[in-house]
Amino acid sequence: MPNPKVLIASRQTPEVEAMLNDAPSEVEIHFLPQGEQLGEHLTEIEIIYGSIGEADFPKASSLQWVHQPHAGVEGFMYPAFKASDVVLTNCRRLYGQQISEHAFALLLSLTRSIPAQLEFMKLKHWERVPCIELAGMTMGILGLGGIGRAVAARAKAFELNVIAVDPEPIEKPDTVTQLGKLDWLPEFMTQSNVVMVCCPSTPETHKLLSHEQFNRLPDGSYLVNVSRGRIIDEEALIAALRSGKLAAAGLDVTYTEPCPPESPLWTEPNVILTGHSAGASQHIRARAMRLFVDNLHRFVKGEPLENVVNKQKGY
Repeated sequence: MPNPKVLIASRQTPEVEAMLNDAPSEVEIHFLPQGEQLGEHLTEIEIIYGSIGEADFPKASSLQWVHQPHAGVEGFMYPAFKASDVVLTNCRRLYGQQISEHAFALLLSLTRSIPAQLEFMKLKHWERVPCIELAGMTMGILGLGGIGRAVAARAKAFELNVIAVDPEPIEKPDTVTQLGKLDWLPEFMTQSNVVMVCCPSTPETHKLLSHEQFNRLPDGSYLVNVSRGRIIDEEALIAALRSGKLAAAGLDVTYTEPCPPESPLWTEPNVILTGHSAGASQHIRARAMRLFVDNLHRFVKGEPLENVVNKQKGY
């Protein structure tokens, strides 16, 4: 049997090359030449590390497996890919550490009035500002996967009461006091002083947080979104901010990215926007490649792969 051909559709670096030295000898590894199109290099390729779009997919007649070096997979959910036998794996559970840190960076910046104090610093102006203590509040986590669980662990350390909603029938971790499915979302919102959005973007979660849900929040609540912008109805979000239902929002993602220049989110005084950077880490490239190399060994041995995505559910 010919050696499986692997295409690394990612930047070639000495670090990546070094990690691929641990790949099984049975595979034949190729890098996508810089500046060239993926579709020109798919002949006989059986494994891709990276993404493949709808236009290129028909050219990949030998493709068996794609590894997405990120957690989100909505870009793969086009009909031909979903209907195919191509296996999709991703990097879920590799992003919890850095994304949960970013989530708390946003939340603490909002509750401790850091943006206002930075502006005073520029003016060499000394003034005390109102700040909010988190201990004793209830944090509601929407999505209790790897990221949600990492957020819950940190929330526990901050002495927050943690509740969560997840579409799957998962076991409740010790860091969470109450866990429900999506039908519990209305009650979940009424209890949450802080809402952390950590779930994937699927048809089921599209604009899940709407006027109806925001209106259920206690007045002066906080929202942080570190997953996908399409989970939130932004018109409803802006209305909740302006009414005081939300005291503030920290957003690493927006419905359309980059956030359009005309979006009111750029100028809302009680919003912090960061440019989809929560997943950034000096360690993530190595983590993602290590998972891929481990899965390559499983592939050549005919063993089940880790982190296989359910293409029908979209996560």
